[in-house]
Amino acid sequence: MNDQNLEQRIRDAVEHATPDKLQQILSSCDQQKGPVITMTNPKKRNWTAPLIAVTASLVLVMGGVFGYGWHTVRAVDSRITLDVNPSISITVNSKERVLNVDALNDDAAAIIGNMDLKGTQLEVAVNALIGSMMQNGYLDELQNSILVSVENSDNAKALALQQKVTDAINAPFAATGLEPAVLSQSVTDDAELEKLASQNGISTGKAALIQTIMALDPTLTAENLSALTVNDLSVILNSRQSDSNTITQTGTASSKAYITQDEAKAAAFAHAGVQASQVSRCDIEFDSEDGAMVYELEFFVGNTEYEYDIDARTADVVKFSKENRGSAASSGSNSSSGNTTSTDSVGITEARAKEIAFTHAGVKEADVSNLKIKLDYGWYYTKYELEFFVGTKEYDYEIDANSGKVLEYSVEGNSAQTSGNSNAGSATVSEAKAKEIAFAHAGVTEADVSGIKIELDKGWYHTKYELEFYADGKEFDYEIDAVSGDVLEYSTEGGVPSGGNTNSNGSGQITADEAKAIAFNYAGVTESDISKLKVELDDDDHRYVYEIEFNLGRQEFSCTILASDGTVLEAEWDD
Repeated sequence: MNDQNLEQRIRDAVEHATPDKLQQILSSCDQQKGPVITMTNPKKRNWTAPLIAVTASLVLVMGGVFGYGWHTVRAVDSRITLDVNPSISITVNSKERVLNVDALNDDAAAIIGNMDLKGTQLEVAVNALIGSMMQNGYLDELQNSILVSVENSDNAKALALQQKVTDAINAPFAATGLEPAVLSQSVTDDAELEKLASQNGISTGKAALIQTIMALDPTLTAENLSALTVNDLSVILNSRQSDSNTITQTGTASSKAYITQDEAKAAAFAHAGVQASQVSRCDIEFDSEDGAMVYELEFFVGNTEYEYDIDARTADVVKFSKENRGSAASSGSNSSSGNTTSTDSVGITEARAKEIAFTHAGVKEADVSNLKIKLDYGWYYTKYELEFFVGTKEYDYEIDANSGKVLEYSVEGNSAQTSGNSNAGSATVSEAKAKEIAFAHAGVTEADVSGIKIELDKGWYHTKYELEFYADGKEFDYEIDAVSGDVLEYSTEGGVPSGGNTNSNGSGQITADEAKAIAFNYAGVTESDISKLKVELDDDDHRYVYEIEFNLGRQEFSCTILASDGTVLEAEWDD
């Protein structure tokens, strides 16, 4: 039976159902090789009644009508997957007759219902399935995106099928006045893609789309993206300004289900207690958090950087944090990544920075070779970075470009060695003597030292003691030759900046209990309210900070507090 006979059968079958609308529906599909097939029994809303008048009984009739010819060509030539939230797989033969229609999730099973689409032309099956999705509320003015994925070893044929299916999708939308957003792609057998699809319970077509999105933004995860609808994924893809040549898109994904960017900004600014006029460097884009669509915002107010996730549907604050960056962000930039590249004037010259480094190292400029110096604008310090050699030793220095303070330094012995283990041998220097040598070189007494670690290391050129200890709020690392007692290498790092406030412990930094009190006050809780409290003193970019975490019910609070004066550098609530 040919398509003309089939069409006449369909006309006869639906004559008493919607005779006044059938011509309109069929005329919208003049370019197709078959009729529009739609379903009754709406599950969500029935605003597409003119479109769905062709009933399920008609499709059941078709199942018998097509029984004559489809069995003659059973080989699978192509597989087409339709993803919205329902995911449906359609296999066709070389004549583009349907062999099977399979539901890939529970939503898809409800869409297929009792339709028997075997033997129908591909466009007829696509038309029927899209009509059922519209009838059941999966496609409407809020969610209008469909992903079409075609598997065929012939790339030209795959592209032709993409266009044919896209045209078939457009037809039922034309009868409603809505515009679909159709994303189409070709996919191939790929073990990694199959694994991604299996792990997240999605089709390989949706997995391929997610791979494309993650390639544009590696901070996104398959676990989060898999829970989103195709419309959500389309919006995220477009927000990343994709120029991918693997995905073709017609139409624009609907954003009517989401709040606007301005509304998201207003919610974040209100929560942060700031005015829009105070904000600089505000970046905003769509993202996902625990399977929900969010707006991700980063903005500055003076020295402070704020990061917010705002629910894109409700405007609720999902997550937030703020951090004191030490120097105000430059205005006019739309990028929040990287270091501030301010061109503010510095307090000391290159010549003065070199003089400070040479004096500290106890060397003369005339003895120095291979000197390299550059000015680095960091978040916390604008600093000079110096590297130079004196004889066979290499020196590295970081000098604060405003105060002239030595932020960090190290020296490494690069003595030329003859073949064999010229210096290696049994240790003749005791641990006690190695500590004495290191303490004397560092200018501290043993009474000042805490957290000392020492071990003997038998290397190729040196048998040496490796020491690590703290004194005066700084960390020291030393390597002492265990045979000669020479200082082979040493460095010091961090510490509480000089001139800090003297607090109740008299050390120039707050105590752990004081840091806890600051954190509790900031979070608006008492210690009796919380659980799983962790307090840790850490070194963060040459400064001591307290890292504090605790739980309040199912929420976790974490913050970073500057040990020198109790400033809250960063704070965040998270579910």
